[in-house]
Amino acid sequence: MTPIMGSKPVFVAVFVALLNLTPNSLTHTTWIAVGLATLSIALIGWPSAKSDFSLPGILLAVTGAAGFGLLDSLVPFFTHQSDPFFLLFIVFGSVGLFSIMIIPWTEDSFLPFRRGADLWMWLSAIPMGGQAICMSMAIGLYQVPTEANIFYAGRGFWSVVLVAILGGYLGLKEGKSSMTVLLRRMLGAFLLLIGVWLTSS
Repeated sequence: MTPIMGSKPVFVAVFVALLNLTPNSLTHTTWIAVGLATLSIALIGWPSAKSDFSLPGILLAVTGAAGFGLLDSLVPFFTHQSDPFFLLFIVFGSVGLFSIMIIPWTEDSFLPFRRGADLWMWLSAIPMGGQAICMSMAIGLYQVPTEANIFYAGRGFWSVVLVAILGGYLGLKEGKSSMTVLLRRMLGAFLLLIGVWLTSS
């Protein structure tokens, strides 16, 4: 569902424009960068023709992208109506509380520690939490939700680079993909760099 979640910058830009949530209107270059970022994520993460599509999964992904985009567009407005760090605490705290609701749907037992999987899960949670906090602070304190989401989409570029360099060492099979898929991902990474450049220029 990565390509569908890549539509998040579009939702952020639309909500910001419709609800007038930032002091400055979005420029034409920002709108172009939003489109390029969304297209690049689709090119990088779009599944192969043999993949099965799930309509409920697609609808959930679109709903998630829209909800996440609405949150990012509202954060700058409300951080300047109250204490920014208090708002971020409420946002992340509510995510943790609502996450408890999915425990009944976990497979197998929830409490036992699984050395192979859980260790890496907790280690990966640290940088993921850090980047979420940094991005939220950039959005909230500097009121740049659309631009921050375009930069955040840059993870697609780094995923292509890291898979090309470390994929074999990590046992990933993406490096053995067809030339068509590799060219598509390279084109997506290139478009993403253009989008980031337009945002920062």
